[in-house]
Amino acid sequence: KVKFVQILSIVCKVQTPTKALEVIAPFEASAAKHRDSKYLWQVLRSEKLVLSGDTDTAKELLDGLHKEISEAYEVDALIQSEFHKTQAQLWKALSRPQDYYRSSISYLSFTPLPSIPAEDRPRLAFEIGCAALVAPEEFNFGELLQQDLLSALEGSEYEWVKDLLQAFGEGKFDLFDGACTKHRAKIDAAAELKQAEQTVLRPKMCALALMELAFRKPKKQRRLTFSEIADHCRVGPKEVEVLVMQAMCANLIRGQIDEVEGLIMITWVKPRILDTTRIDMMCERMDAWAAQTGLLLEHLEEMTPELLVS
Repeated sequence: KVKFVQILSIVCKVQTPTKALEVIAPFEASAAKHRDSKYLWQVLRSEKLVLSGDTDTAKELLDGLHKEISEAYEVDALIQSEFHKTQAQLWKALSRPQDYYRSSISYLSFTPLPSIPAEDRPRLAFEIGCAALVAPEEFNFGELLQQDLLSALEGSEYEWVKDLLQAFGEGKFDLFDGACTKHRAKIDAAAELKQAEQTVLRPKMCALALMELAFRKPKKQRRLTFSEIADHCRVGPKEVEVLVMQAMCANLIRGQIDEVEGLIMITWVKPRILDTTRIDMMCERMDAWAAQTGLLLEHLEEMTPELLVS
């Protein structure tokens, strides 16, 4: 049954979306006899609805299907892949970059890279990367940077976007400013990035730089001065408090603001996928913690006889 729907999908590729909907409609009842074929048929119908511009019906169908798939047992990876791919197409049509990015990441997690046509990979990687950049609430770039799909950018016309993604992934303003300077013409030519540069990209870079500054500080030294934050995050002294409050509201950091002393006491930084450099840093901290624990244990052992005597 699933194979039949796959064949039906191939047949519909050469049809207009409206014609494709007419072609697949008579097979709804037969597809519904098998769970996975029903899911795949609904995904196919949703895809053609999106392409035909009927996003309301497509969204309603995909929302219901998402609930069914989430509650179902052992849904085939092919179904999951096609579902998330179609859902991503819907969010793209609705200009919702945050949802498009998350659906695309889910699509990639169920989709072997060889199954994506080689000629489509660079453009797809670029679109997913741009969505991550312009999505105001997306701050975790580690998951994207680890995707095999990004290798398709190398040698393509979209290769330059990797520099921007790397800058956001590392939370380093030097990399961000360098990428903006180096690829200014490309950024200006990409409407979504150009429009979001001052309203989304730079504020998000400030927040990521703050997260990185706090992460690199040992836990007992996360007392940051306003001037230190201003210099590191490239903001004015009067903008520091706003930046910190926005980061707290976005649940990127937790802590306290001491306006009198001009200090920020950070107690928690939102976990992110760690690269090799950050993993090495965590290992060094664990080694330092182990050494300190060992010294404390030795001190307690030395004190034990005195405590027993007293």
